[in-house]
Amino acid sequence: MEVVAPVLGAGILISVLASAPLDPLPPGMNSYGYKYGATVGGVPARGGQAPAAPPRGNGVDTLPEPRPRSCQELSEYVQVVCSDEPDKGDDAVSPAALALTKWANMPVPKPVVRTAPPRQSSGLVGLPEWFWVTNWHPLNGRVSARNVWVEVTARPQSMTITPGPEPVVRCSGPGTAYDRSRSAASQRTDCSYTFARASIHEPGGAYRVRVTVVWGGTWRGSDGSGGVLPPLSRSTTFRLRVAEAQALYG
Repeated sequence: MEVVAPVLGAGILISVLASAPLDPLPPGMNSYGYKYGATVGGVPARGGQAPAAPPRGNGVDTLPEPRPRSCQELSEYVQVVCSDEPDKGDDAVSPAALALTKWANMPVPKPVVRTAPPRQSSGLVGLPEWFWVTNWHPLNGRVSARNVWVEVTARPQSMTITPGPEPVVRCSGPGTAYDRSRSAASQRTDCSYTFARASIHEPGGAYRVRVTVVWGGTWRGSDGSGGVLPPLSRSTTFRLRVAEAQALYG
């Protein structure tokens, strides 16, 4: 860029002839006269002063590392609006969406199932096999995002037992634990299955039993909203041997 500054009378006329592309900053006036172009060493270039030449050869540019700047440090060529207003993004957080996210990551466990007769021994054809779940209890969770929070509660609702190829058994609760200290005739359960065939012809000589527990969920938000969440299910499988009952004579 070539600068010509002839003196006319009491005034100074500065003529700028630009042979390079236009400068990104518009020219203006200051106490020294006419200023234009980019800054040199942190100071705006003034009339009659050309920008410093770039280093030649293997010179290393020693520009300062970029870092956050305060409003007081910024030059007159940068306009930054500093505001103490709260982030309007807070309003975009939906309690319902937050509840669904928490529900998808809720640590709902697989059912822990016990049986009578116990799985370590063989059941008998014609003898009811009892099933019950030991970890049947509600779970609570809470999640927050900015100024919004949601509380989620999960509760087990029903249990389904699939005893191999046999018909499905549906239970409304966790089942009843069998008490060995009491007689079998004095105990009842609504969650049992009576096998009609031995498992000797099944793969591995045992039935493959699958137990599934369905969980329901509800949520409550910081704004007073709430609702019902879609059901979740957790399953576990195990092997169960069933033998033929032997008739005793004599």
